[in-house]
Amino acid sequence: RCQLLAITVILSSRDQGRRPYLIETAMTTQSVEEKKQIALELLPALKEKLGAKVEGVSDQNLLKFLHWKTDVNRASDRFLSHLKWREENPWAFDLDPSMRAHKDERLKRILESDVIVAPTGMKDKKGNTMLVGRLRNNDMSDGRTPKDVVRMVLYVIDRAMEDECTQMNGIAIFHDLNGLSIKNVSPAIPRLLFGAIIGNFPIRIRGAYLLNAPLFFRGMFSAISLLMPSKLRQRIYFVNSLDEIPIDNDEHLQEHGGKRVYDSKEWVEAQIQRELDGSMDSFSGCVTQK
Repeated sequence: RCQLLAITVILSSRDQGRRPYLIETAMTTQSVEEKKQIALELLPALKEKLGAKVEGVSDQNLLKFLHWKTDVNRASDRFLSHLKWREENPWAFDLDPSMRAHKDERLKRILESDVIVAPTGMKDKKGNTMLVGRLRNNDMSDGRTPKDVVRMVLYVIDRAMEDECTQMNGIAIFHDLNGLSIKNVSPAIPRLLFGAIIGNFPIRIRGAYLLNAPLFFRGMFSAISLLMPSKLRQRIYFVNSLDEIPIDNDEHLQEHGGKRVYDSKEWVEAQIQRELDGSMDSFSGCVTQK
């Protein structure tokens, strides 16, 4: 069963008659089922604290913030930061076409190009959900913009974050940088992406592993890293071998010597069906339409 690295303590508090808040204080093993129960118990207090701002927002979306931190104050602050970022950056989720692959042909095309993928069930040795990047597939000469690319990455993260284990454990990223060239990158992409997820989404980034980075990318990264919190910088590793990535060999995609089969077009079609049948649980719903 999926495990979460966290321990919680109950702080005696009767603030406004609510039940005690729970705050993470150390690192140990706690089951996802236990964390889910704690989050459910705190959900009414979170709704009370946020008031009218969460009218129409699903419990599933609110629980993502409590799964990130079982602390009503921190979950509330992160939700408000998310709303503020959405208001300032409507291009990501909220403009027409919205963040739906069946409505946005450009988003669909970039999703199918295998730039960033989140194969279902792919985990590292610590239980974190793995995203796999192959930036050589990001052809910036085809008319896509940095915002187009970031919307694609946010779509993939949005799908990964539907999984409760991912909400609680976090994600790790493996970037295969073989074949990367200047035409595949833009400094605006990490600036927009980090501006989106850092401090605005309830997401834990556990590590990023950059395989065979070319020299020009290392120079670019030195500048990009200034945008990152120091904690995140310390979790980014330049590696020269797949053996340095903390994932079982069989878990890798076939192109990296593993047994995992992934077809991006099939994945996108499956997501489109979920968009159409209403079964998708997206951060889009954190902002209710007026």
